[in-house]
Amino acid sequence: MAEGQILREPGKAIGDGRKIVTAAGTREALVASSVPCKEVAITAETDNTGSIVVGGNSVIAALATRQGTPLEPGDSVILKVSDLIVVYLDSMISGDGVTFTYLN
Repeated sequence: MAEGQILREPGKAIGDGRKIVTAAGTREALVASSVPCKEVAITAETDNTGSIVVGGNSVIAALATRQGTPLEPGDSVILKVSDLIVVYLDSMISGDGVTFTYLN
C-alpha cells in the first residue's frame, strides 16, 4: 500500500468531501448532516493562507485561546469518529478549507 492510501475493508465504503470555512473565528461543522463513519482523514488545502484548526464543538483557531489540532497548508490528521457531524473547523482566514476522506 502506498503512503497516504486508506485501505478499504471488504463491505465498507469510502467517501470524500471538501469544506471551506466561510467566516474566520466562527467554528463550523465539517458536514451539514449526519454521516456515520469509522475514520476520517482531514487535509488542509495546499492553497490555504493560514492555519485551520480541527476539533470538536469547542474548537478555536485564535492563537491566544486555541483549542483543537492546528493544520498548516498540506498537513493532515486522521480521526477515529463515529460520525462526521462531530468534527468542527475554525480558521484564521475566511475562505481557507480542508478536503477529507472517510471510511464507513
